[in-house]
Amino acid sequence: MKRLLAVLLLAAASVQAQDWVTVEVDDRPITVDATGIVASAGAMRFGPPPSRSWRITITKLAREGSRVKAGEVLAQFDGSATDDRVRSLTGDLNAKKSELESLGETQAREIEEGRVQLAAAKSSAEKAARKADVSAELYASLEYQKLLQEKAVAKVLYEQEQRRTELVAQVREAKRAELEADVRRLESELAGAKKELDSFTIRAPRDGLVIVGTDREGQKLDVNDAVNPGIVVVELAREDDLMIQAEVPEYAAASLHTGQKARVVIEAAGGVDVIGEVTAVASIVRRQSQYSQAMVRDVDVNIPSAAAGRLRPGMTAKITIEVDVETSALAIPDEAIAYRDGKPGVNVRGDGWRPVVLGRASAGMHVVSSGLSAGDQVEMR
Repeated sequence: MKRLLAVLLLAAASVQAQDWVTVEVDDRPITVDATGIVASAGAMRFGPPPSRSWRITITKLAREGSRVKAGEVLAQFDGSATDDRVRSLTGDLNAKKSELESLGETQAREIEEGRVQLAAAKSSAEKAARKADVSAELYASLEYQKLLQEKAVAKVLYEQEQRRTELVAQVREAKRAELEADVRRLESELAGAKKELDSFTIRAPRDGLVIVGTDREGQKLDVNDAVNPGIVVVELAREDDLMIQAEVPEYAAASLHTGQKARVVIEAAGGVDVIGEVTAVASIVRRQSQYSQAMVRDVDVNIPSAAAGRLRPGMTAKITIEVDVETSALAIPDEAIAYRDGKPGVNVRGDGWRPVVLGRASAGMHVVSSGLSAGDQVEMR
């Protein structure tokens, strides 16, 4: 029994010792914490194609996380209206081409008939000219006058036939030019419609990993969802070039800059814990989401290539970025802080509650500007 009592007392003493932390002077790193996701630095993003309507429906979508080869379908959209337009334009174009072909045959006959009529008029004019080109003494006066009139009439008819032939040729050319213009217009519209129809199918330009986009509410897109321009429907990621995309609160992002070291912890990858580096800090402040008033800035952190093989795009990551070092500082865990009347303080062993002035926070610790001395023991709550 005495032995058991000794064990219990020892255990109680151990627990009690664990409830108190000794405050010591040390160099304290000041950090900024954030959460992010694993993403591909070389990701290609695809949205809905330009269309005649504001919203367009997804009819086919590659599976999230699947690996695709170049040329495989990533996404497909409802192009039924454009498909109908292609069929209509194809019918109109075929009709115009048939009309143009028929016009060509008709005009070929008209040209041949015109040549015959012009040749006949020319022959009549030449014949009348030969008859009148004789000595007037061979004919009676009235008969000769008749020959002259026939010559004049035949000449006029020939000249009229020449002008008619020219005018008919101009009309014929105008009709043909009009039909050819219609054919070119329809061919251009059909080519544009076919190109538009092809744009409704997005194919992978290279091998990669599929990451399905999200809607305005953060939900993964799926078949039959209607999307607007500007929405990223699907991404094609490169697994050999991964990074962390994080959101840092506006107030904390002011101390960030490229080149700072960042600790990256990814529990989903078996507790990957590596040191990366800040590669980009967005200059623009934005709302965190459509339904959030929190203002954030985007931060990119690279990942050592040795750890990239264990990661997959979309995994959640925790990052801790060291922004400064508080030298020769006293710091207490956040769990030791006890507020009274809205003022921070700590329970000091042998002294009770004592108010303190807190400085900057870092990785679950708060620097104490005043109120504590080295060696003080504070209670953990």
